[in-house]
Amino acid sequence: MAGVSLGGNPVLGPSGPGTLVDVNVLPDQASTSTDGIVVDVLTGDGKVIQVTLPKTAAGTQAALAPVGALTGSLLGDQAGSAVTQLTDGLAPTVAAVTTVVDQVTAPVLGTVNGVLGPVVGQNGVLAPVTGQLGGLVDGLTGSLPGGGDGSAPTFNGPLLGVDAGGNLLTGPSTGDTLAGVNLLNNGNGAATGQLVTADVLSGGKVVGLDLPTTADGVAAGLQPVGNLAGSLLGPQVGGAVNQLTDTVAPILAPVTGAVDSLTSPALGAVNSALGGVAGGIGGGGTGGAGSVLAPVTGVVDGLLGGTTGGGNILAPVTGVVDGVLGGTTGGGNILAPVTGVVDGVLGGVTGGTGGGAGNILAPVTGVVDGVLGGTTGGGNILAPVTGVVDGVLGGVTGGTGGGSNGGLLGGLLGGKK
Repeated sequence: MAGVSLGGNPVLGPSGPGTLVDVNVLPDQASTSTDGIVVDVLTGDGKVIQVTLPKTAAGTQAALAPVGALTGSLLGDQAGSAVTQLTDGLAPTVAAVTTVVDQVTAPVLGTVNGVLGPVVGQNGVLAPVTGQLGGLVDGLTGSLPGGGDGSAPTFNGPLLGVDAGGNLLTGPSTGDTLAGVNLLNNGNGAATGQLVTADVLSGGKVVGLDLPTTADGVAAGLQPVGNLAGSLLGPQVGGAVNQLTDTVAPILAPVTGAVDSLTSPALGAVNSALGGVAGGIGGGGTGGAGSVLAPVTGVVDGLLGGTTGGGNILAPVTGVVDGVLGGTTGGGNILAPVTGVVDGVLGGVTGGTGGGAGNILAPVTGVVDGVLGGTTGGGNILAPVTGVVDGVLGGVTGGTGGGSNGGLLGGLLGGKK
């Protein structure tokens, strides 16, 4: 989900398609990528900070794709698809905003990098310090569990599996499903969890609870937690979490064993006493008239049955979502007036040259251009500041015509021989 590197060493594992944002501290050089969200800090090629943002609808869709993928992993494919549909629909508007942000911040960051570049670059005053920090970070990250450049573990999800009335609301359970809940299920529930599985009015039981009672069982049940942490934060974090769960498993096993010992007799008595009610759920095919709870399961089926199609009670909801977000590249959707206003405010920011007067932000970009424009010359408001800085730092990196004293800092650094 997030990629972080220090001194060129990945702290959270290598970045990939599921990475939402990359943060690089003390890299050898700034990123040249034009896609995704990337932040570079104190680069070897003399940049204090560089921020890369997606500025096209397609690039924004790709940058926000991990949000839908994560939602799908946690809550099931249907929820993930809904979030992806939402982010894809908003991508053109977000892209317009990021374009303006980039136009405003790029000159400011360019000035900062131009002024402070000689200090933080490979030949800058801070080069010895940043070099030592990079070596220290390399040693620390390499010693972490699962450290190095190994790939992050996959997480297939869903984290919680729910089966209501025979409908898998969060999709089929997998080895990464931590807990499974079956409600009003005709027969044995399809939702299973690695750590706990609960049945409510399902499988001939009023309530059923399945827990691991051994250290190995608890460790296996908690494996999805480590996989989730690893997929979000990298193999080092995932390895550390797995190491922690393996350590606490022998401690938790007696607790789950005690819970199982206490609840099993009580739940057994309840299920025996009310078996006539719960037992009817599994009879009569798919909740037919022979079941005491047939009216309830019938309503649940009407609400949730065929959730991927249009013949269920949720169809109006999905229809509204389609009407709001469908065909977002055209003008025939409910958001068209909003995107029209945004286009009027931000329109033309990617076209033209120099951000002409054809958009509402022209005065702002004009002022910014007046303050920061032509930073390499002397005709801008910051010229006195850059002149003083040049006098202080000039000649530190060698320069041309730095004088015999090598700049104001020459005396501190020993000057030129």
